Amino acid sequence: MDSQALDALINRYVLFSCEGTAEGVVVQALYDNDLMVVPQSRVVMDSVITNRPYTRKRKAGEIANEYFSMDYETDGAQGLTVARIVDSHAAKFEFPRRQQNGTKVLSFLTRPEIEMLLIHAESAYSDWLKASRRNRQLKPSDFCKQQLGFADVKKGEFLREYWGNPGDLVDAIRAYAENCQRKPGELALADLLR
Repeated sequence: MDSQALDALINRYVLFSCEGTAEGVVVQALYDNDLMVVPQSRVVMDSVITNRPYTRKRKAGEIANEYFSMDYETDGAQGLTVARIVDSHAAKFEFPRRQQNGTKVLSFLTRPEIEMLLIHAESAYSDWLKASRRNRQLKPSDFCKQQLGFADVKKGEFLREYWGNPGDLVDAIRAYAENCQRKPGELALADLLR
């Protein structure tokens, strides 16, 4: 990760925007166990659900309307960073010009899907590669259901139990980072780890 991205995580307040349930479970586990480079005191909590260190809002305008009325230049912080956890380069994500307020945006990609973490945790990456070569349309979540027997792979309750040991999650994130193909400058979940 480049120094500007690291600076945007360490020296600013950070609002995590999670694409789905699995992404939210991962961010919650990392936050609860103080495993991120982002200081816990600088994580912006969800405006609706108490003690949730992320929002499910994904549209720039909705995030701006909900979170930009607060002052993020307090306690030595240099403003706000929105950290998006997404599985692809989404369409245009820009805040309305009048609301930007110097907010930084970082996108952490979990391509092709965040379920790759389970595949790595189960030491099934080579099996995944073989299966995905035979069927180019195969999604990691379908592989988890069909080959690993995780019928509830998209359900929060299953994922919270599965990632109950934060060390297993960290190991899976690091293994995934070693095997995923990133373009220069792309950020991955491993970049959030201390």
